[in-house]
Amino acid sequence: MRTFTKLLLPLFTALVASTAHADICADLRAIHQQSQSRFDGWKKDGPDSVMKDDKRGPIYLSNFMLDGAESCAIADNSSVYTCIWRYPTPTDMGRAYQRLVSDVKSCAPLAKEPPGIIADEPQERRQGDLRQITEVTGLDYADAEVTVLIGQMQLTGPRGLARNELKLSFSRQRPR
Repeated sequence: MRTFTKLLLPLFTALVASTAHADICADLRAIHQQSQSRFDGWKKDGPDSVMKDDKRGPIYLSNFMLDGAESCAIADNSSVYTCIWRYPTPTDMGRAYQRLVSDVKSCAPLAKEPPGIIADEPQERRQGDLRQITEVTGLDYADAEVTVLIGQMQLTGPRGLARNELKLSFSRQRPR
C-alpha cells in the first residue's frame, strides 16, 4: 500500500498542476515588459525557430507560451506576440473566447488608464463549400501604446474540414 501511495502522489500532483489556471493578467504584464525589448528574450534559436516565412518575413516561435496554447509566435517586425488555441467544437471555442475576454477585461491597466474596448460584430464569409465565422474583441491600452486582440474563428468545409481557433494577439506600436 505504501508503494502504491508513493506512485500515486507524484501523478496526482502533476495532474493538479496541469489543470491549474494561469494568471492571464500576470502574463499580459510579462508580455508588455518583454515587448519593450522587442521580445528578443523570447525568440527561439536554432533551425526550428522559424514557424513560417511569408511575404512579410519570418515568424519566430516563442519560448514563452500562454497556458494551454498550441503555439505562440513573434512577428518578424518584433512588435506582435500571438498565441493560438484549438478546440474540438465551436461551443468549446465560444466558451473559451468569452472567458478569455472577460479575464483580460478584469486585468489592471498596463499603464495609467484602463483600456478602451473595441468590439467587432461577428462576420461570416463563404467561398464555395467553405464557411468562416469570426469575431474579435480588442482592448486598446492607448497610454501604453498597446493593443490586445482576442478573436475566435470557426472554419468549416467539405470532407469534414473543421477548425475552431481562439487567438490572442498583443501588439505594440513600433517607434517612429
